[in-house]
Amino acid sequence: MRSLRIEELRWPEIQSAIENGFDTVVFGVGSTEQHGPHLPLASDTLMGEWLADAVARKSGKTLVAPAIRVGCSQHHLAFAGTISIEHQTMKDVLTSCVRTVLKHGFRRVVIIPSHGGNFEIVGETVNELRLSLPDKEIVSFCNLNLLLAASHKLSAENGISAGVSGAHAGEFETSILLFLRPDLVNMDAAAEGFTGDIRPLVPDLFKNGLKAVTANGILGDGRPGDAKRGEKYLQAWLDLILADIESHASAAVP
Repeated sequence: MRSLRIEELRWPEIQSAIENGFDTVVFGVGSTEQHGPHLPLASDTLMGEWLADAVARKSGKTLVAPAIRVGCSQHHLAFAGTISIEHQTMKDVLTSCVRTVLKHGFRRVVIIPSHGGNFEIVGETVNELRLSLPDKEIVSFCNLNLLLAASHKLSAENGISAGVSGAHAGEFETSILLFLRPDLVNMDAAAEGFTGDIRPLVPDLFKNGLKAVTANGILGDGRPGDAKRGEKYLQAWLDLILADIESHASAAVP
């Protein structure tokens, strides 16, 4: 294939790919939202695009659909530039994208949420799609707790606490963006945000917005970010997604 990205191909090339066994489409579901004073608003989307491309290369016979670049980011709206859609809108968009892709002859769709605020709503939508499309395979890794546990384990191996690694624009995401797009990262503006235990604050965070918890929009501390660790974080995330795809494939075998 000249490219695995659907948006870079011409329709006869996509038709030919389907006829030659390409049966899967993968895409990321990111966001356009603040990521502290040092990371770009496209951070989640950039991560989702990398993961989708990597899944396509590893899986074989897989094309990559354009990422959804706006997510459910209501809790970030106090920060300039953040764009958000409602939960039902996200469900409608995901459902339409999946159903449209499957009409062309693909049998499987892999959805990769790469923004924490999308995980739950993507999971709900995937469950509904599976019920309505029993002859198709809809896969999505939506276990945010497992992802954070895996990332914090890697952080700990490098002497970085879970609080510093963080859940938003901390060391974890800063490291990833330094690997993906260092040209978009301003490490001079990297700072410490909220580094305590975020779990008991989650209800307040989603109800009153992130600014009620952290004035600069960071959950963690971006200053220790490192590109080499960022690549390791992405690979660990990719491994979780690939394992999930494999488990669904095994379950589908009669």
